Formats: sequence, C-alpha cells, structure tokens
Amino acid sequence: MDKLKVEKTVLKGTLILTVTSFIVKILSAVYRVPFQNLVGDEGFYVYQQVYPIYGIAMTLSLSGMPVFLSKILASEESPTEQKRLTNQFFYYVSVLSVFLFLGLFIGSPLVALMMGDKELAPLIRVVSFVFLLVPFLSTLRGVFQGEMNMLPTATSQLVEQGIRVGVILFAGWLFYVNSLDVYVVGSVATSGAIIGGLAAIGVLLYHARGQMTSFYPLPRKKDRQKSLLRRLIFEGGALCFFSAYLVIFQLIDSFTVKKYLVFSGMPDLSAKIAKGVFDRGQPLVQLGLVVAVSMTATFMPTLTHYYKNKEISDYESMVTSYLKVSLAISMAAGVGLALLVPFVNVTLFSNNDGVLTLSLFVLSVSVASMIQTYQTIYQSQNRVHYQFVAAIFGVLLKSILTPALTYYFGTLGSSISTLFGLLGCLMVLHHYLVRKGFRLSVGTMFIVKLMASLSMMALLVYLFRYTCVTQGLLNTHRGMTFVVTLVGVLLGVSVYMISIVKFKLFSYDEWTMLPFGQKIYKHFY
Repeated sequence: MDKLKVEKTVLKGTLILTVTSFIVKILSAVYRVPFQNLVGDEGFYVYQQVYPIYGIAMTLSLSGMPVFLSKILASEESPTEQKRLTNQFFYYVSVLSVFLFLGLFIGSPLVALMMGDKELAPLIRVVSFVFLLVPFLSTLRGVFQGEMNMLPTATSQLVEQGIRVGVILFAGWLFYVNSLDVYVVGSVATSGAIIGGLAAIGVLLYHARGQMTSFYPLPRKKDRQKSLLRRLIFEGGALCFFSAYLVIFQLIDSFTVKKYLVFSGMPDLSAKIAKGVFDRGQPLVQLGLVVAVSMTATFMPTLTHYYKNKEISDYESMVTSYLKVSLAISMAAGVGLALLVPFVNVTLFSNNDGVLTLSLFVLSVSVASMIQTYQTIYQSQNRVHYQFVAAIFGVLLKSILTPALTYYFGTLGSSISTLFGLLGCLMVLHHYLVRKGFRLSVGTMFIVKLMASLSMMALLVYLFRYTCVTQGLLNTHRGMTFVVTLVGVLLGVSVYMISIVKFKLFSYDEWTMLPFGQKIYKHFY
C-alpha cells in the first residue's frame, strides 16, 4: 500500500510540474512578441543580448540544481544526513553563485565589450544580481522535490515567471509612451528577473514554514563533502549544461553575431537591428519545441519502466517507436513552420524582415526536438556522461562556425551555424547509443513513407503560400496574415495526417502513445 501511495504521489507531482512547465514555456515564448512590438528590433536586440545570462541562472535555480539535490536527498533515508547534504549543497552553490555574480558585476564592462556593445554594461550588472538568488531557489526547490512535494516548485515557478513577464511588458509600455532610451528600458525589463526571483523565494519560504530545520548547519564529514562536491560538479554540471543547451547557443550568438556583422562592414545600428530581427526566431523555435515535445511526453515513464526491469527487447521496441513518432512530428513542425515564416513574421512582428534567415533558423525545431528525444532515452538509462560529451561537441561546433559564417553570410550564416551545432550534438548522441549495442533503426520503408508524407505537405503548403503572396495578401494588415497562417497550418496538418494514415506510418501501439491517437486509429483504420 505504501509503495502504491508513493507511486501515486510521484505521478501526481510529475503531472503538476509537467503542466506548470508547459504553461511557463508558452508564457516565456509568447511575451517576446508584444515586447518586440513595443520596443522595436533595436530594443529587442538589447534585451536578447543579456537574456541568455538570465537563462543560465534560471536553469541553475529551476532545472539543473534542484533536480540534482532532490536526487541525492531521495537516495538518503537518514533525516540527519539529508540535512547535512542540504547544508553542504547550499554552501557550494552559494560559492558558485557569488563567484558568478562578482565576475559579471565587476567584469560587466569587459563582457559588454566582448559582446561588441559597451552600452550593455548596466544591463549585465542588473542581471548579475539574479545569481545571488540561485542558492535559495535551487535549495528550497530541491528539498521539496526530494520529498516528492512538487506544488511549491510549480507555484513559485508560475509566480516568478508571471511577475517577470509583467515587468518586461511594463518596460516595453514605458518605451512606447515615453520614448525612453532602449538601454534604460532593457535595464528595467531585466530587473523583472530579480523581482520575480524574490517573489518565488517568498512563495517557497511560505511553503517551508515549520520545516526550516532542514537548513540549519550541521558538522561536515570531509569524505562525504568531497563526494558531494565531485557529484555536484559532474552530475549537477551535466544536468545544468544540457538543460540550458539552447540558452548557451543564444549566449554564443550574443558574443558573436552583432560583433561580426560590424566586422563585416555593416554600420553599428544596422547590425543591432539585424541581430534583433535574427532574435525573432527564438520565440518561434520555443513554441515549435513546446508543441513537438509535448506530443511525445508520454513515452518517458514507459521507457524507464522497461529499462529498470531489464526488459531489453520491449525497451528497444519502445525506443524505436519513440524515435519514429518524434521524427515524424519534429520534421513536420520544422518544415511547416519554415514554409509559413513570411506570414508568421508579418503577423507577429509587423514586417517581413529577415525571412530567409528565420526560415532557416526555425528548421532547428526539428533537430532540437530530436535532441530532446535522445535526452529522454539517455535519462531513462541514467546516462549523464554521454549527454554531456554530445552537448560539448555541439557547443564547440557552434562556437567555431558562428564567427566565420556570420562574417561572410550575415545572420543567414548565424542560422546555419545553429543548425550545424545542433546536428553535431544529435549525431554524437545517436552514435553513443549505437555503440552501446542498442538497435535504433526505424527502417528504410518508414523513412520513404515519411519523406513522401512530408513532401506532399510541403508542396501543398508552398503552393498555398505562393498563391497568397501573388494575390498580395502578404502586404495587407496583420489580421489577414494571421488568417492565412491559420489556414496554412490547418491545411498542412490535414494533408500530413491523411498521408501518414494512408501510408500506415505508425502501428496501433505508436498511435496510442499520441494525444487522441487511439481515436484517430479507430476512425481511419
């Protein structure tokens, strides 16, 4: 009975966090559209230059460190030892956070110079304060998650992001009505992260009332201390690195894109605006990822169950099904979005600047979705090391390619470097699994049928887009381009669904793992 109760608690907690994470991701992608509309491409560039720094702090306090702490606390039965580990964890994360804060605050002029814009220094100083909140947020969330109590984490996450987005939009409104300097507006917008973080700590402390003994200092055991530090560096570091993977790609862009556009001969203001246009791709990719990944979220529990029970044949079969479904959904999401970019661009951002750059950039939805698929497979096997190596390879590839490709091809080259970096990571992830003896082939016939389905969808959506463009609908008001986008999405989804049903792309078991999949199977087969 106790075991059943624990399983129900875990499932309930996982559901709460999953739903909250979904809402927050949608919120995090959507707010950038009205913000860009209020402050323009230059103002959007200013905010996006420092956003990755906040993104890394958020990953430390929300995804990476709390998960690591909850994992080590769950493996300890002694309450005294749990308190000791919590105390040591808080100490180590505090040292790291203070180091990052001081490095950014004192070194803000140098960091801004490395980004190619010395006026960013005040924004970097503001965002550096977020790191001082990380020890409190990560420790409190980790303790609650270790107790299988996900509600405090979920509530604090919603409060934090809600307040942050509110402050950002307020900053955009100030610019719109008062024509403030874009860097002043950027500083106000960035301060939302601090206000939201403080509010989140307040929520967590409210939930923790009466449990504060968990954070009282206890004598440290040197051997356990070293063990925890080692695990924090390698396991916690790997978790954080992979959780912040796309944010790290954005950070590389912050240090390279605008600077190398200027090096190539582009005027400074034009380079800022071009980078702002390039950054329009971020919310589009985020939304595409949310849709693609949420469609396959049900696979994780089944994979973990088969692997833990050493049912290797069933596990490999489930992995193959997972890869097939993920590949089909992610490819459709990437290709469909890329084809509709001209109308999406006008609908969301009022003009069609950077259409080719954005069309290439949103293709990264497909690759990033597949990376998350492989990450889920690795998590079900508890293989952290291999994910870390693959992630490092992708980041190095992106870092090497971005300066040269941006210099010679502008923001189009920046999009290409992102695609190559993600593809490099994906190839290493696949290679490691194959080396470990797992059979991962989805089959030649599946690939042929998938390509045929994608081609039919792409052809019809392209013809629809071409017709709308020739009729001048791209140059009308945003309401019309929204209608065109919506019709294009419905057309693409309908054609793709009919194709994969007619080609029998998925088995019955694969359909049942998708939202409404069982109903679709019963209706069409």
